[in-house]
Amino acid sequence: MKDRNCSSLMRCASSLQRLFFLALLSVIAIGAYAQGKTVSGTVLDKSGESVIGASVVVKGTTNGTITDFDGKFTLSNVPNNASLEISFVGYKTQVIPVQGKTTFNVMMVEDTEVLDEVVVVGYGTAKKSDVTGALTQVSSKTIRERPVQNALQAMQGKAAGVQISTNVRPGELGDVRIRGTRSITAGNDPLYVIDGIPMTAGSMSDVNPNDIESMEILKDASATAIYGSRGANGVVLITTKKGKTGKVSINYDGTVTFSKIHSMTDWMNSGELIDWNRQATINAGAYTGKYGNAPDPDVDGDAYFGGVSNYPYMRPVFNTAWEFNSDGSYKMRPATDYEKEVLGYADQVPVYDSSKIPTTPWTDYVTRTALTHNHQLSLSAGTEKAKLYMSFAYLNQESPMKDQDYERFTVNMNGEIQATNWLKIGMGLNASHSIKNYGIVSNFSNSTAKDSYGLATNLMPYAPAYDENGDLLRPSDGPSQHNALLNINEAKNETRYYGVMLSSFAEAQILPWLKWRTNFGTQFRNSREGSYYGNDFTNPLGFASTEPNVGYNNQEQKLAWTLENMIFVDKTFKNIHTLGVTLMQSAEFYRGEGLNVRAYECKFPTALWYGLGDSNTSRGSFGSSFTEEKRASYMARVNYSLMDRYLLTLTGRWDGASMLAVGNKWDFFPSAALAWKVNEEDFMKDLTWLNTLKFRVGYGVTGNAAIKPYQTGGSMVSQYANKPFGQGAISSNTVGAKASVLPNLDLGWEKTASTNIGIDFGFLNNRINGSVEYYIAKTSDLLLNRSIPVMTGYTQILSNVGKTENRGFELTLSTTNIQTKDFTWKTDFTLSTNKTQIVELSDGKSDDTANGWFIGQPIDVIWTYKYDRLWQNTPEDKLLLAVYKANGTTMFPGTAKLVDQPLVEVPKGTEGSVTKTITIDGESREITYLDNGFGKFDNDDKQFIGQFTPKWEGGFTTTFNYKNWQLNAFFYGRFGNTYYGLMQTYGRRVEADVWSLDNPGGKYPQPRSGGETYNDYSAYMNYTKGNMVALRNIALSYTVPETWLQKIGAASASIYVQVLNPFVWGGELVKAGINPDDMTGWSTKTSDTNFIGGQTNNTILTRSYVIGLRLGF
Repeated sequence: MKDRNCSSLMRCASSLQRLFFLALLSVIAIGAYAQGKTVSGTVLDKSGESVIGASVVVKGTTNGTITDFDGKFTLSNVPNNASLEISFVGYKTQVIPVQGKTTFNVMMVEDTEVLDEVVVVGYGTAKKSDVTGALTQVSSKTIRERPVQNALQAMQGKAAGVQISTNVRPGELGDVRIRGTRSITAGNDPLYVIDGIPMTAGSMSDVNPNDIESMEILKDASATAIYGSRGANGVVLITTKKGKTGKVSINYDGTVTFSKIHSMTDWMNSGELIDWNRQATINAGAYTGKYGNAPDPDVDGDAYFGGVSNYPYMRPVFNTAWEFNSDGSYKMRPATDYEKEVLGYADQVPVYDSSKIPTTPWTDYVTRTALTHNHQLSLSAGTEKAKLYMSFAYLNQESPMKDQDYERFTVNMNGEIQATNWLKIGMGLNASHSIKNYGIVSNFSNSTAKDSYGLATNLMPYAPAYDENGDLLRPSDGPSQHNALLNINEAKNETRYYGVMLSSFAEAQILPWLKWRTNFGTQFRNSREGSYYGNDFTNPLGFASTEPNVGYNNQEQKLAWTLENMIFVDKTFKNIHTLGVTLMQSAEFYRGEGLNVRAYECKFPTALWYGLGDSNTSRGSFGSSFTEEKRASYMARVNYSLMDRYLLTLTGRWDGASMLAVGNKWDFFPSAALAWKVNEEDFMKDLTWLNTLKFRVGYGVTGNAAIKPYQTGGSMVSQYANKPFGQGAISSNTVGAKASVLPNLDLGWEKTASTNIGIDFGFLNNRINGSVEYYIAKTSDLLLNRSIPVMTGYTQILSNVGKTENRGFELTLSTTNIQTKDFTWKTDFTLSTNKTQIVELSDGKSDDTANGWFIGQPIDVIWTYKYDRLWQNTPEDKLLLAVYKANGTTMFPGTAKLVDQPLVEVPKGTEGSVTKTITIDGESREITYLDNGFGKFDNDDKQFIGQFTPKWEGGFTTTFNYKNWQLNAFFYGRFGNTYYGLMQTYGRRVEADVWSLDNPGGKYPQPRSGGETYNDYSAYMNYTKGNMVALRNIALSYTVPETWLQKIGAASASIYVQVLNPFVWGGELVKAGINPDDMTGWSTKTSDTNFIGGQTNNTILTRSYVIGLRLGF
């Protein structure tokens, strides 16, 4: 049987061998037949100069060469029916049919699109070379470099001056700040405009990034003043994809992503944590074991194992650390000389091995390898008369945390028709439905663990999840009370969104130089947030609202519409004067309402938040809200160009809003900008290496629409207003209302006046190009509470009184470093810095220490005690410690020392001195020193130690192209900010660099527990440098050759793989296991030493691996 099988295999192999050689001969024959002739030629520019290094390729193949120093080339094996594709940076690519010719003279045409590509500006478009304001474009190509779930993520590090915080929570958006923070109490978010319609009711999370053609970020007032009262924080113009003229194209874009949490913190296992805690007690001289400092099972069981005597389920864990005799007593052993002389052990000690104590992998129980699907199918079609773009996208994003996920469906349609020779109409529709699940926690005002992972890290590693029989533990108390495996399926937090954004236009070309356009857009968004905590939920959060069988249902509805009428004049006079005029009138409306119910002791858990009526109605709570806003605006803009060298832009916008009181509803926002194209001057023509040099300067005033509806009229409350009222013996109360906030009919918008100076440049056929910006922005009329006389019945009134100032520098640089026939290396670099300072507050130039606001300092400056060093066991430090103790502050060697006033000893009786009796090493004596504040900590000792906002931020992208392969990497960095969190995990993480008498140079304080009460200032060690550099992604892609695609009828195809967040570097923070990239909410505090974080957990790094396919037909 075996021989027959071998014989069959040999026959098959022989047949395959014949087929292989037959196929090989066929390929050789076809290749020989396809071989063509040799062609040659010269490539010159318009001035007749040789173009060195131009790529000459047989189109659709990899057969190619580059031109030599004389611009000449020779290329073999060129078929008669082929076409030559000639390209070079800064020139348009040319495709020339061979058609039997052997010699070619090619004249390259400069690609003015490098400068003259059309960019979107407010209420229109412009050539990039004609832009006079500060504008940065993020193209669809840039957006596609990383598989992001929202477009804001794609801007991080790609647009100088734009700061975007990282938020990896599914469906969430990071905070966006354009050129820093201006307002202290009002919003600092930019205005988003989608296809010309300001987004007031929608959300960027509802927009599929793959549907975006470009994003233009308007940064200075000369560019944003056209949006008047809402332009102070910058404007992001989003243009969605439209149909293109030509044949119908169908495209598929899909990715599959695998994500896993990488713990940056090296957490202690059970044995390490128990030994650490015992040593802390020994350090304090408070360990009471019978065997000296050796582990004592009679002490440790309750002290370090979570309470063995009270919680029997801890007994099996406790027993693993000890060895027992046959009678159940603890086995003893003789201590070593080192243990007795150095560690303080008794002669005989119990046999103890902490490495045998089991460690419960709590974080493994709540995490997974997450799978994310992102798929889009789009269609584009167009003729000279009509264009259409349609897409359908589906995103199913799993978080590595088991109870978090996000699902989104989006449909996008854009169409336009040239109805007549003079009339064009169009409409766009974006509809979305999304579902967010956040499971165990919904971030209650930044006051608890942020997610199930955070709750898991709070659990002790020695607390078991299962009992000895393998059943899930459900104790009512003790270390395992809040069993993560129990809770993760007992808490639901789900939010559903339904959103529609509609944009439409009608455009009439009245005369060749005169055009009318009407835009109408509307947005609708409905959300329903529901949460329910099941019957077995242990409530580790500790809130009444998260008790078992508590349900919550919150409904919100938003509706907005915008109507704009515009007139455009565009005329050229005598071939040197170009005049553009834009006139606009607009009306806007916004309406929002909400309703929420929270029910306790719900009767039917399976009904979740849909059966809240069946509950204890006496404990229930409910609320509702309503708001309505109306705006009207008039705008005029003039663009003038002289000889296409000298550019002038003037704008003015008159805004009115219903939110303001009568007499203050309207305000005017002007701007002006100048630009000079130096490279167009005759005296620059000889500089052939200079392609672009443009100077820009602009000034403008914009507003921050910070006034909320009805805010100028104050507010009324009924609390404490149910009082007896009237004459005589009144026995019943009268229900009424009282004003809680004093009205201020003079409230107006916060205003920002900014000046921008910029330079655009391009060298060596624009192989080096970029821009430099410097700006100063001064914000006035800040909304702050101002103190008023108590006789009014109030203490404060909201007023326009404060001022801030921002100034900064921005650099954008793109280079083509190497370009040969097959290989290209390009880099893109952005760098920006911003400095913010408070100029005035409600009381003028006076600081507001209660709120932490200081004249001349950033808004988020950190003013607190400054950590100095660790106390040492030296005579000098012993003296200082003794004086502190005499003043009621007890500290020890190895604990944290704060910066204080100096100790200045003086003779007794000196004026302004104080005398104290101190004790050092058991000896008492008197000491007299100046009463300069030493020995106590108060506001005089606080210092400005930094700010949370980075001073510098930048991104670096490097791209390598070799034939059909592309490799790119993107680095993002932040520098100059302070981060709070260095000690966040101290006492739970493995840390070797700890102070002791044998290691006085240790970085971290000696742990102490029990014993004499002392003042622990180690929390101030949390403040440290937040510098970081992150490798955001590495991507490798392959574009399938056209010759291969023709066989399957495809037009384009590429496959790619990416690694997201592979590495982060950040000095001592990263070394300590903290991720400095997580900044969301970490400046929120309840005190100087209690910063409570935001949406995510800053001890992890989520790494992702992506496989993607793009296919076009």
